[in-house]
Amino acid sequence: MKLYQGLTQVQVNEEMADDTPDFTITTDLTKPLHYSPSELYHYLDAVLKPGSRHDQNNLKYVTDAAFIGENFDFNSIPYTAKLKDFEEKMAFARNLVSDLNRHVSVNLNTKNHTFELLFVD
Repeated sequence: MKLYQGLTQVQVNEEMADDTPDFTITTDLTKPLHYSPSELYHYLDAVLKPGSRHDQNNLKYVTDAAFIGENFDFNSIPYTAKLKDFEEKMAFARNLVSDLNRHVSVNLNTKNHTFELLFVD
């Protein structure tokens, strides 16, 4: 699955992994992400409707950098509010699309209370 699917579809006790205090998110990857899983969750929370199916969301917010650059409210989350000029916003959008569309397997390790993102690099 793609990372945005793993972050939005896999839950722990009906909560997103980022909202579950007993679980930590770990990554197993070769190529680093541009943004942390927590930052990606905050972005997804800002643009996708909670609890909705993917056909009910505008997936251009996870697949189209130009669309993100033109339509995303950069003031809606703290780490993007500091981006002011067009080039900074477009660099963010390109890196975001790159991260969210990476292929990943998700493992819920209930013994260690970890939400493991296993990237296929």
